[in-house]
Amino acid sequence: MWEDVYQTYFDVPDDEKEKFIRAIERDKTANSSNIAKLISNIRETRFSEGLGCIHCGSTAVVRHGKYRGRQRYKCKDCSKTFNDMTNTPIGGTHKPHLWLRYIELMVEGYPLPKIVKHLDIHISTAFYWRHKVLNAVRSIGDNVLQGVIESDETYLLESMKDSG
Repeated sequence: MWEDVYQTYFDVPDDEKEKFIRAIERDKTANSSNIAKLISNIRETRFSEGLGCIHCGSTAVVRHGKYRGRQRYKCKDCSKTFNDMTNTPIGGTHKPHLWLRYIELMVEGYPLPKIVKHLDIHISTAFYWRHKVLNAVRSIGDNVLQGVIESDETYLLESMKDSG
């Protein structure tokens, strides 16, 4: 599902992209019930052809308790455990309720320091999340940049120490 959303987003005209962003803005309140719906949708999409191990592909999977409210599974073949979010961009994050807003701010072009202030997260978290989002988009397979590409300049401080 998410792969289809990303692909569709890049294929639609700019005015449609703006409509998409406005739709996201209308649903900014990403509370726990919205996250539960998101996780449910990801699970349904991910395992639409049946529950299988994300590590080895085996269908010999059993429930293996819950952790932080999420169902865990264990593969009988490879003995590895996983949940619905394992190996997804939001897998392993402590604040999944902030992800929708984070992506929205990122798409709107906010720099990381401003995103940090908006979401009250650490700069290293924002940096890590950005790379998770970019890797997810890259994994879709469309590596060609399109449209307007912007870049900021980088300033490096020059040290005159020990220059004699």
